Amino acid sequence: MHCWHCSQTARGVCQFCGRGLCKDHVKTLPAIVALFKGSAGTQKAVVVGDALWCGVCKPKDDPVDLPELE
Repeated sequence: MHCWHCSQTARGVCQFCGRGLCKDHVKTLPAIVALFKGSAGTQKAVVVGDALWCGVCKPKDDPVDLPELE
């Protein structure tokens, strides 16, 4: 796989869109990797603070409703 930006050998992929990234073009963003209900019934999340990000895709700031999954 090659880097989306420069075509060098990719060292990783964007957590959000899957584009290949070389070590010179890697950026990071926090990413939720799991959701669950805590002991008090509140929603909890497992978050990775430095997930690989390509800098091109635009992860949404706010949650997206998915009523079809309810």
